[in-house]
Amino acid sequence: MRRVAKALIPPKLRFLMRIFWIGFIDLITGVRFKFAKNSPKELEKALTWPERITIVQPINVSEWAENKKYNLRIAISKFQNLPFYPSQIYSFWHYVGNPTKKVGYKMGINIIKGHLDFDYGGGLCQLSGLLYHLALTAGLGIVERHPHSADLYTDETRYTPLGADATTAYGYKDLRLKNSLDVPVCFRIKIEENQLIGSLCAPEHLHEFELRFDKALIGEKEEVDTLRRNASGEFEVICEQSYTIAKHETVI
Repeated sequence: MRRVAKALIPPKLRFLMRIFWIGFIDLITGVRFKFAKNSPKELEKALTWPERITIVQPINVSEWAENKKYNLRIAISKFQNLPFYPSQIYSFWHYVGNPTKKVGYKMGINIIKGHLDFDYGGGLCQLSGLLYHLALTAGLGIVERHPHSADLYTDETRYTPLGADATTAYGYKDLRLKNSLDVPVCFRIKIEENQLIGSLCAPEHLHEFELRFDKALIGEKEEVDTLRRNASGEFEVICEQSYTIAKHETVI
């Protein structure tokens, strides 16, 4: 019955229904009221907060790099220096919105179902992955995060440790983080030359947790455990993920 209904409903209508359903669930569960409010007054407040934790990633040089940086700048502007107070939630898509041609995004490379493809807003997964990596390092709560299904990088082209990635797809896969700390924080992201520089800022010192990504090759898959050193000095598993090993000739 579900397959029949899916076949009868046009894809665009199904997509709109899904967006409505996500918003409805956020509303009735109260999550919608936990999103930080994007206002000039709040943004001004966070401008003076020092950068406490910083992660630098390369932006790989390719024929699509300029489009990627263009798309990144649009997305960054939607939440730059936005404060998240204790217990508040950050939702990537709530702030960035649907990355379409209509709102100014350019064509770029995306990883869709484990394969390279092209779409407007291509390259934003590097941004969501950077935010996830910062969140892990600071000890923020991970409400929702999806790893890529395939590892399409080599040691030479990888810009972040395998296991520190976070794929996003508007209306389907989001990155949601909770400020589980006792102080407010904000993200401050910069693009310099071929580097993406992400910082977590706060009015007070933030503890920087040591992370470890343990890989094991099992058949045709890479199993990765993400571990974080706790207050006792021991590493504890935060999450486990599995990647199909794929080959490609395009630099992402």
